[in-house]
Amino acid sequence: MTARTAASLLLAATALILTSGCAPEPSTPPGSATTAVGAPSPVTRTLRTPETLLGLTKNMDRVAIESAKRHLDTLKREVAPATSAAGWAYGGHGPDADMVFITGVSGTVIDQQGLVERALAPYHVGAREQVDAGRLGGTARCGQGRTEMESYLVVCAWADTQTLGIVAFLSSRPIGDRTAQFLEVREAMTETA
Repeated sequence: MTARTAASLLLAATALILTSGCAPEPSTPPGSATTAVGAPSPVTRTLRTPETLLGLTKNMDRVAIESAKRHLDTLKREVAPATSAAGWAYGGHGPDADMVFITGVSGTVIDQQGLVERALAPYHVGAREQVDAGRLGGTARCGQGRTEMESYLVVCAWADTQTLGIVAFLSSRPIGDRTAQFLEVREAMTETA
C-alpha cells in the first residue's frame, strides 16, 4: 500500500468519525448508585488510553485524535457523573493503514442495552449483533459497514454497570469478526481499583 492510500484511509476515518451524528440524549437522567452503610466498597473501574493496542501505536495526528474524542461529551452525559474518560486513535502507519479508534467513559450505568444502542447509532453499520461481552461482563454489540471512501469498518460497543465504550476498527481490506480483538481492547482500556 502506498503512502497516498494510507493517507486516504486516514482521511476516510476522520471523515467517518467527524460526520457521524451524536447519540441522542437519554430519555431519563441516569440515577446515582448508593452503597449501604457497612457494605464493602464495590470494585471501581476506570478507563485509560494504553500506549499500544493490538500492536498499534498511538496515532499523534491531531485530526485523528479529535475524531476519536468526538463523542466523549455525549458518553459522559450518559453515565453522569463521569469518573474517567478515554479517547484516542491507534495505527494508520503500516502498509495497510489499519486503525483502531477508542472512546469510553466510566461512571454509573443504568440502561446497559439502551446505552449500547445509542453509542452505536452515529456509525453507519448494518445489523448490530449481540457479541460476547467477555470476562468484564455487561452487554456488547458489533456491526459492520463501509465508509464513504469504501474503507471497511467494524464498530463494537459495550456497557457494564460502570463503563460504556466504543471500539471502531477501520481497514483498507475486508474485516471479518473482530470480537476477540474488541475484547482485548476493552480489557486493555479498563483499570480496576
